[in-house]
Amino acid sequence: MARGKPLFDEKAHAEEPKTAPQTTAEVVSPRAGGIDRVCVQPGIVEPLESADLCAKVSGFLIEQAVDIGSAVKKGDVLARIAVPEYQKQAERDRARVTATEAKVRQMEAHVTAAESEAKSSEASVALANVLVRAKKAYCQYREKQLNRFRELAAQKAIEQRVVDEQEDYYLSAFEGENEAKEAVRAAVERVATAKAKIAQAKADVEQARAEVGVATSDLERTQVFLDYAVIRSPYTGVVTRRAFHVGDFVKSADQGAAQPLLSVTRTDVMRVVVQVPDRDVPYVTVGDPAVFEAGTPDRRVTFATRGISRLAKAQDPATRMMRVEVDVDNPTNADHPDGVLYSGAYGHATLTLQVGAPNAVRVPTIALSNRNPGKASVRVVRGDRIQTVPVTIGSDNGVEAEVLTGLTPVDRVVLRVNNPVDDGAVVATTGAKVATAAH
Repeated sequence: MARGKPLFDEKAHAEEPKTAPQTTAEVVSPRAGGIDRVCVQPGIVEPLESADLCAKVSGFLIEQAVDIGSAVKKGDVLARIAVPEYQKQAERDRARVTATEAKVRQMEAHVTAAESEAKSSEASVALANVLVRAKKAYCQYREKQLNRFRELAAQKAIEQRVVDEQEDYYLSAFEGENEAKEAVRAAVERVATAKAKIAQAKADVEQARAEVGVATSDLERTQVFLDYAVIRSPYTGVVTRRAFHVGDFVKSADQGAAQPLLSVTRTDVMRVVVQVPDRDVPYVTVGDPAVFEAGTPDRRVTFATRGISRLAKAQDPATRMMRVEVDVDNPTNADHPDGVLYSGAYGHATLTLQVGAPNAVRVPTIALSNRNPGKASVRVVRGDRIQTVPVTIGSDNGVEAEVLTGLTPVDRVVLRVNNPVDDGAVVATTGAKVATAAH
């Protein structure tokens, strides 16, 4: 066999140059924005308001215009109860009010008559005083005449008989004056009597008015009981319960009624109840943003909420959870004119309890090393060399960590390398992503 070139040239192979294996680093770009503190918990839908409508008076149900599922508006008449005894009582009370009002008018007429009588008596006093002055003047005239005649008699100019006649005239005038004075006193007494009658008549008016007030109050009380016989909706919503039918005898609530006549639930706004665990309780504040999702897995619906509306401010010692309520506007559609959310529905509520730092960035938690409270280290690739940089960290949800200082969105953060490598080494990168904005 002819000798040829060997199949494997050991010398040639030994002279080939050897190259070091390439170090590759898998990197990722930080995501802009901090980490919100979010609490996701099951939420149970409850009505914002719900009322059991009970009868305040006992009677027979004569009208009921609604049934379970009926849409109602605030103030709508839902049912009526027959209470004929209160209707008759109302008629009697109205008649009594009319009678007492007539009595008031009668007493007022007595006041007017007494006042007229008083004015007449006062006029009589004035007239009597005028007569007194006239009688007094005439009496003085007769006295002067008597004195003159006495002087003439003393001079023997006239007979004594004439003097006696003048004396008789004087005495008659004197008695007339006294009579006029007595008439004045009698007129004054009549004025006083008339004023007393006025006072009595006014007192009678006040008494009659008080009787009107009592009668009116009794009528209003009876009317209240009649109003109790009309059951109205306290708000816009839907009837969720009906316990009686027309013709049934309905007992009043204060006479041992076992169940309400109707139940009405408000539907325009619902209340989502969320149990917040102990770890998140310190961060819950009224007004925090909230999102509620409900529906089937293949048809999830997100509902607008008014944020956290109220919280219990007390934890259940058995569960270490606190009741938090979120008001949710209940949308309507053609199939659900009363709202698509029903009491008792189940969903998930996402509560945003704290907003992340706006100037922070987020990196995967596995990229952190040398962690201490609030501090850590991150390996980055700058240029083509790897290096370790210190960072300040904030929140960490186990998936991502919030980096407050030390990184920017353009940095390339090392997740893992294929070989151990020191700072300053040249590495190739794979998997770099463009930094995204908000989460």
